[in-house]
Amino acid sequence: MIEAEIAFLAPCDRRPIFHDKPSDEDFLPLIQHSVPIRAVHDERTAFTLDRHGVEIVHRADLPAYQSAGDGRTAYLRALEDVVTRTTGATEAMALGNGVVRRSERSTRHRRDGTTVLGRFAHCDFSPAAAGSRFWVEHLLPAEEARQRLTRRYAIYNVWRCLTDPPQDTPLAFCEPASMAPADVVGCDQMISTDDGSTICFELSLYHYSPAQRWFYFPDLRRGDLLIFTGCDSDRARPQGIAHAAFTDPSCPDDVPARESIDERVIAFFD
Repeated sequence: MIEAEIAFLAPCDRRPIFHDKPSDEDFLPLIQHSVPIRAVHDERTAFTLDRHGVEIVHRADLPAYQSAGDGRTAYLRALEDVVTRTTGATEAMALGNGVVRRSERSTRHRRDGTTVLGRFAHCDFSPAAAGSRFWVEHLLPAEEARQRLTRRYAIYNVWRCLTDPPQDTPLAFCEPASMAPADVVGCDQMISTDDGSTICFELSLYHYSPAQRWFYFPDLRRGDLLIFTGCDSDRARPQGIAHAAFTDPSCPDDVPARESIDERVIAFFD
């Protein structure tokens, strides 16, 4: 068990909102808490999406990540295959909005299109229509989306380290059973698109509670894929997995700065 700082949504009387680029309209009041985080070692293979909302899949044959062109297409197709095999879905489709992140220790931090670490407790999706079915309707033609939405679908994050272990800034996860409904708050996220328009969707933020139980997987390999559930139309399944990057105080100071790629994949079930 270690202790580390994670930011949480502070008490507030307004709906949070933030943009992909700094804006005067941003309202994201955060407060830091020192949180006990359990390191999961040998027992990590027991973690499954159905029971915990988080699962590690090792794929040593995964194509190298590339940010554009045929290499990126091949990478996304490989992730879709991993998700269908892992979940039993009929089909999977990558959103294609993945982000590369680098630890603040990196000399390339925030360069070449990379973004800052998500050091606050959040989930990229929400159970509300604006944070779940929105993405199905955004990705697919209207009639196909309508048909897909009559059956089960789920959206997963697929997170992968692009640097060797150990990680100076791993991801912490909260056990979904320890997160109370009152801890969860919907937040508007505004993203600028290449054509100059803006996409607005809902993600989830979290207030701190001492009842929450946090854990992480140290020493992830390049071939390890962390798959975790953002939302699932089957509400009986774990979902809305809160996560946050944190500085691991047990990690040596001279390790390479963590670099990672986070993609999102929708799985459709018959």
